[in-house]
Amino acid sequence: MKETTYAVHGCPVKIALLADFHNGSGELVLLSLRKRKPELICVCGDVVYGSKPLAEQKNVLPLLRGCVEIAPTFLSLGNHEQGLTSREIREIRRTGTIVLDNKRREMNGIVIGGLTSGHVMRRRKGTEGPDTKWLKKFAAEEGYHILLSHHPEYLPLVPEGIELILCGHAHGGQIRLFNHGLFAPGQGWWPKYTRGLYDGRMIVSAGLTNTARYVPRLFNPREIVYIEGL
Repeated sequence: MKETTYAVHGCPVKIALLADFHNGSGELVLLSLRKRKPELICVCGDVVYGSKPLAEQKNVLPLLRGCVEIAPTFLSLGNHEQGLTSREIREIRRTGTIVLDNKRREMNGIVIGGLTSGHVMRRRKGTEGPDTKWLKKFAAEEGYHILLSHHPEYLPLVPEGIELILCGHAHGGQIRLFNHGLFAPGQGWWPKYTRGLYDGRMIVSAGLTNTARYVPRLFNPREIVYIEGL
């Protein structure tokens, strides 16, 4: 597993970005976190895998408990979280993880929001796309703004007043050729946002696992991302 570090102008806190854990193995993830000692852990969706009940996804709650022991931990909901029941989300909250389901939380002058996947909203309300109505008010609040958004393709929907956007979902493009991802869900072939820093304010993680069982990750190591201020 690769450790990738980005420096972002004005970022006031050392952040670890985890994405697309998909009930994988948390051992190396927690080892890295304990070594690097982030001040904030942001889990940008798809901590679970598929529609199996949370009780059968044995690695999810131990990972989150381990994260909470290291630093304040925030989770936004990705497309794989669409199958979680309200009881299961309460179980996740009982680990000490703060679930940001189209909500925001202030912490020492930092305002952290979580934009819930449009897949979850469609499952709940039959609507298409994410609920972005609250983002304008969120961006206008005082403080440094961090938005957890599982889907990087939502970038055009995010107001300019949000300084840092953290994403996953693209799995690095699965196969990388000439440092460009080949395919990403929600973006299709030769996607624009797969891994890295975009527009000086959006960071996309290549993710922690491989869920495309019959398509290997090539030239595309799994990664945990760290963000520091300039």
